[in-house]
Amino acid sequence: MDLRGNMIGFRTMLVFSSRKLVSHRRWLLAVALGALVCAVMGYGATQDMADIDTASDMMDLLLLTFLLPVLALIYGASMIRNEMDDRSIIQVITSPLDRRTSYLGYFIALTIVLVVLLSIITALGGVSFFMMNGEEGAAGLVLAFMYAMCIGAVVYSALFLVLGVVLKQPIYLGLFYVFIWEGFVGSLEGAIGQYTIRHQLRVIVSDMVSSGNIANVEGDTGTATAILVVLTVVLLVLGVYAFREKEMP
Repeated sequence: MDLRGNMIGFRTMLVFSSRKLVSHRRWLLAVALGALVCAVMGYGATQDMADIDTASDMMDLLLLTFLLPVLALIYGASMIRNEMDDRSIIQVITSPLDRRTSYLGYFIALTIVLVVLLSIITALGGVSFFMMNGEEGAAGLVLAFMYAMCIGAVVYSALFLVLGVVLKQPIYLGLFYVFIWEGFVGSLEGAIGQYTIRHQLRVIVSDMVSSGNIANVEGDTGTATAILVVLTVVLLVLGVYAFREKEMP
């Protein structure tokens, strides 16, 4: 294919994958999780002594620790794996578009959908809290977490997408990573807790906010950003290679 043909094919792949993600029934789960976050944030704002520190801690727990990796797992681990299982992937691998380009189309479509969903939920969660309990600096706090959620969507998309290519049941390893490694190991004291995507995202947020426990997270923002960029690139390279070499049924 020539350059123009590749661009048209890539755009078609991107649009098709994005529409498929949005139209799948899993969006009901995304809505339910988003509603849960908003309800808990709104309820937290009505409690005694609730302030912007409370809002920061709740966003840290509900958004960075829970919603971000869970939504990325739900969408990312099943995106390519489902097409491989129902054999609809044949349409992709038999098209003139190079497999490497197709994989990047999957990744970008997944990232866009997650960024939109997470940005909306983060904004609504912030509104739910600060509508009940107005605080100075609310907008800055919401924007800081929204920024971190967007970065996290990119990294987690690269992680769970490659798991869906190389594993027949990626959901199990994904759940282990989210709840055991990120949730339990990531909360431990010492250096081991720093070897998680969540910790690097918290370092980035800590440089942007002055409220809540997250503001006290130690680390260099530049180093954390570099780690996440390198990790994303490595995961993408692994995913592209695995998808190109994968023997499809």
